[in-house]
Amino acid sequence: MRLALISLSTEVSAGDGPVGMLPLFDATIVERQVCSARNMGAEKIIFLSPAMHSGLLQYTDSLVQQEIDVEIARNVSDLGQYASDEDDLIFLSDGIFPDQSIEAHLSKQSSELIYVVVNAEEYADFERIDLGHRWLGIALVKAERLSEISQIPDDWDIGSALLRTAVQSECRREVLSDDDLQSDAVTQVLNADAAITYQNRRIGKVRLSKQNFLDRLVSWPLMRKTLPFLWKRPNSKKYLGIGSIVIGLSAIALAVLDWPVVALVFLLIGSVSMQMRKRISIFSTLDENYGPISPLFCVMVAIVLTVSVLRMSPAEALFGNLTVLILFFGNLWMVHSAPDNLRLDWVKPNISLILIIFIVASGFGFFSIGLYFAALFCLAYLVVAQNDRWLLSVPQNSSK
Repeated sequence: MRLALISLSTEVSAGDGPVGMLPLFDATIVERQVCSARNMGAEKIIFLSPAMHSGLLQYTDSLVQQEIDVEIARNVSDLGQYASDEDDLIFLSDGIFPDQSIEAHLSKQSSELIYVVVNAEEYADFERIDLGHRWLGIALVKAERLSEISQIPDDWDIGSALLRTAVQSECRREVLSDDDLQSDAVTQVLNADAAITYQNRRIGKVRLSKQNFLDRLVSWPLMRKTLPFLWKRPNSKKYLGIGSIVIGLSAIALAVLDWPVVALVFLLIGSVSMQMRKRISIFSTLDENYGPISPLFCVMVAIVLTVSVLRMSPAEALFGNLTVLILFFGNLWMVHSAPDNLRLDWVKPNISLILIIFIVASGFGFFSIGLYFAALFCLAYLVVAQNDRWLLSVPQNSSK
């Protein structure tokens, strides 16, 4: 059996709880650690916490409700009742979590292993083993080592004690490079400022695909500034989803009341909210199942556009506009389903860009022109993208 021992011994400040309860994206550090431990094959989670903080107790109860085997241990003597000598033990120190490559590597390991970095001044926050290495707070050891350290004093750190026994037995060391740590192969977050720095650094490295010029130049730069505030609120994703549906329903009501331009503006706000809801899950450790909210919002967009055509089209042009609207829906769906084309992403139609076209055209009293332009825009993208893929697939004659 493989166990995970996650240290929650270091507190942010007296009485404020362990550093593991600090917010990190849309979860806490300890949630990120638990997710990492389970990715490494841990069947049981043990939190090492000398104090029983209310936040930790609530989180433990939530894991139990998810049918995850979890316990809280105060000291090394408590650990003995949860582990047998045959078990493997993954240890994660306070505020430490690895990236996916280390998770994948450790999930396949059966022999003892510790992760280290060279002993240098920039890594002074990590515990020094000897003149050559510092320990990165991640180890895979045999649970029998808990018996070896069972008599340590209460003021001695259990992680350090496990490390010492592993080093004395010449446990294998995996040395990470400076480049590995700069790319966050192992992350240490010990205070709120470090959490914010990590979040900003990670989001600064994000390179999103399928971005058109509107998203690249306007939407995404604004979202990057907003996301760190939303990450601190666990229910932000839910509220954004609910808000989008409420906005969509309001837009339908406004369109029926013959205020189509205002309805389109509402839809634009709702589409930005939906996009924010999706992107708040970047680096998320939580469930990324978006449910029916996104398809439901798309249906609302279709309803508002249909009502707008019925309200704003002259009688003699109504049939033609409805026909173009149906073609537009088909073209937009094909754009959404089309394979990626990196060279054309910057002009790829999406709901937000299409709504702006409708809003501008309607604002000047040319809704029908906006409808025709949107339909032709989607069609032109499909034609150019298909032609581009065909050209790329044609083998080039090699020069002799």
